[in-house]
Amino acid sequence: MLSLKKLKNSSLLFLSILIISVFSNRLESKISIVTTTTNIKYIAEQIGKDNVEVYSMIRGFDDPHFVMTRPDFLVKLNNADIICVIGLDLEVGWMPILLQQSRNMKIQKGQSGYCDTSVGIKVLGEPTMMVDRSMGDMHIYGNPHYWLDPVNVIQMSTNVVASLKRVDPVNSNFYEENYKEFKSRMIGLVKEETKKFEPYFNSRVAVFHDQFVYLANRFKFTANLTLEERPGVPPSSRYLEQVITSMISQNIKVILISPYHNLSYAQFVSSKVPGSKIIILPESIGASDNIKTYEQCITESLKLIREALEQK
Repeated sequence: MLSLKKLKNSSLLFLSILIISVFSNRLESKISIVTTTTNIKYIAEQIGKDNVEVYSMIRGFDDPHFVMTRPDFLVKLNNADIICVIGLDLEVGWMPILLQQSRNMKIQKGQSGYCDTSVGIKVLGEPTMMVDRSMGDMHIYGNPHYWLDPVNVIQMSTNVVASLKRVDPVNSNFYEENYKEFKSRMIGLVKEETKKFEPYFNSRVAVFHDQFVYLANRFKFTANLTLEERPGVPPSSRYLEQVITSMISQNIKVILISPYHNLSYAQFVSSKVPGSKIIILPESIGASDNIKTYEQCITESLKLIREALEQK
């Protein structure tokens, strides 16, 4: 029969092994990050590398404004250490209710695991008047498609780094080094693509939805003629006739559209504007099979625009 002293020693040894085991498993486990889009997923993977496991709730060809939620979203959110969102009310129609139902306090807005990647972004298109539902799906905080400017992606990655440091301070230096390397790549991307696009500065294009303004602003072309009369509302025939007249009078021959938008409106307009061309841009990773990185989103989009403008 074990003595009381030996029993105590055995209990202490078991408890020590248990504590070490739990601590060791925590060190070996990855930080679980859930993102709303594939582009944020890519950023988080570049910063966190092997320390993180990242899940994007939507695919690259999905419309981030309107998402059909699934039960597995709640499972992912419940187990997440960090949630990263685009913000500026882009996901307002589906994300808040999921966060509420996730039963995960650490990823609620204002908590350490909540990351709004729009923080610090210079927002374009902020409304200058009162907004109401008669104006369509207007974003009261401004245009939320800011990720199409690589300079903004640097700021997005800054926000991701800050979140990782909050939940995993032990590896802060690791995340900071990865951020510096990623930032350098984005700066190089801007320089290289700006040089390629220089012959097309001040070109004009039409767009279906006002989502390419950040891309246009960075690479110095104009994309403010929209086929949508009001955001999220199908355009009337009368309004489309006005767009056609504007395109012809301004010699605009290129229409930019996303994979998830209704192509028929662009096709109708293009059929009335001689020599015009519709370009479906891969605004997110996974928009098509060949777009696997953020860099490819930008380089392929600008390449398609250049080629279309060349054929004017």
